[in-house]
Amino acid sequence: MANRLEGLSETTKWHLMVEAAKRAAIAQGYALDRVPGRGLSNIWMITKDGKSRKASIRTTRDRWFAFPPLNGGTKWKTLDEVEVVIVASVDSRDEPENVEVYIFPADDVRARCDAAYAARTQAGQVVRDNFGMWVSLDRDDRGIAASTGSGIVDKYEPVVVYPINDLLSAGATSGADQGDAVLGDEMAENGLTTIAEVMAWARQRVADIAGVAPQAVKLDLKVEY
Repeated sequence: MANRLEGLSETTKWHLMVEAAKRAAIAQGYALDRVPGRGLSNIWMITKDGKSRKASIRTTRDRWFAFPPLNGGTKWKTLDEVEVVIVASVDSRDEPENVEVYIFPADDVRARCDAAYAARTQAGQVVRDNFGMWVSLDRDDRGIAASTGSGIVDKYEPVVVYPINDLLSAGATSGADQGDAVLGDEMAENGLTTIAEVMAWARQRVADIAGVAPQAVKLDLKVEY
């Protein structure tokens, strides 16, 4: 089965996922207004039936999403500012055909991030401030620290499921000409600006998914001109 996102640039993939999240919110009756002055942070004011709430849009192509902890896990960057978290996720990491959009209460997401942080620190893992705390949308039955907080989609159904081909046909990547500097909202939120920071971020992501300590992950970087 073909990967529907294969061949697209990182920028194009990111914009496709963000546009899916925005379209889903509008389909649920929300009006969206971008919160200014946040750079690449996807924070929106969403309004429905006269009630406005602040929402964070997150995207994921491996069905894990993140918010960065601050102050030793007592606060959460972006998450503490919002009441709603809108997540656009592929239906399959390896063979994505659809984008599923979920709308979660921020309180539930925050509780799961708190639990994930506590489990990792209790397991002796080093958790850095301002680096994403990753939680799986799907239930992780491995019983390791990274499993804690997983499975939020057991509680919430996707509000909309969009075939990727339909999103591409409808021009959902129209904002992709802003440049390949956009590598996804999680990297923008973490403020990664150096090669060392990107490598540390990648090592932590691999460790979370594999269920090992970051020290066990070895990455090689090769830059060709």
